[in-house]
Amino acid sequence: MKLAYLLNTLPHRGLYPADRAKTLLPALNTTDCKFFVPSSNTSLIAYLETLNIKAVLFRNNANLLEEMKLFSPNCIIHDSGNSEKDLIRHLKTFNCPLIHFDDHGDGGALADIVFQALYENPKDISKENYVYGPTGYIPAHKIVYKNNNMLQDPPHIVVAFPHEDPENLTYRTLRHLVQLHIPLQISVIVDENYKHDITELKRFALTRKSIKVISTKEPESYIYTSDIVITSGAYTPFLVAQLKIPCIILCAHEEEMNYAFPQEVNGFANLGLGRKIKQSYLQNAVMEIILHDNRRKAYIQKQQHIQFSSNLEDVVNLINETITKKIEQEEIAR
Repeated sequence: MKLAYLLNTLPHRGLYPADRAKTLLPALNTTDCKFFVPSSNTSLIAYLETLNIKAVLFRNNANLLEEMKLFSPNCIIHDSGNSEKDLIRHLKTFNCPLIHFDDHGDGGALADIVFQALYENPKDISKENYVYGPTGYIPAHKIVYKNNNMLQDPPHIVVAFPHEDPENLTYRTLRHLVQLHIPLQISVIVDENYKHDITELKRFALTRKSIKVISTKEPESYIYTSDIVITSGAYTPFLVAQLKIPCIILCAHEEEMNYAFPQEVNGFANLGLGRKIKQSYLQNAVMEIILHDNRRKAYIQKQQHIQFSSNLEDVVNLINETITKKIEQEEIAR
């Protein structure tokens, strides 16, 4: 199978799609695979290089289609955000299975199957080509589990908004947390793509020895040590659910407010759009988890009902079924 993997990332979601691709690819029966990445996404290109993945870069859709014709794939995976119908119509001319991940765009309706891990409460369950739910989230990191029986003394809060953090929710959150006059350990996680001035964060660290600003490419290695995680509503909540840690959600984008996974039912305190959050709301949510042990344990228990261990196998099986079905349909058409 010659596989074309269309990959792109968004500033507020982070680089998880690249991790998903690296984990998924070895499980698929591919003889040849090429990654197609927009030349403008320099952070993704740099990250793929660290994963030893060489990408075919394209400037625009016309250039992409030219490169795709040269490759002539017999399966296409689209993990590039919200698709446009016009592009997907052109991709369908390759007459091969079209697999999408996390696509809220118009083009998703034309795909053979869409894995919607960033799903909303399904309003139209008649969309037979959509797989709604956590299935599309493929764990990409080895998990070290934390003992959640007791809070640390003082409690440890990790603030981890991914990638560029366009709304600078990292700074907003830290500014609110330092106004809590109780003993806390606070770890603020940023990576090299954080688009704001990191010295603003470090100024807070100068006021308290218990505040650490950590620049890392592996946030999971710090998240698992926490008692509370504060993050956005895209992919990080899935990682937190694997770790079974109470989590406060500040949505980084309007679309995240509709996502059904990072909600109370799955063990998350979702406070809505982060840039509009009131200081008192965030502080109350933190104090509720710290002071009320039953509440904290309830969040953990809800997360324990969510399992991701079979997701990779399930996704691979569904992709293979989709490919087989597509081949059978082509043979009938002939």
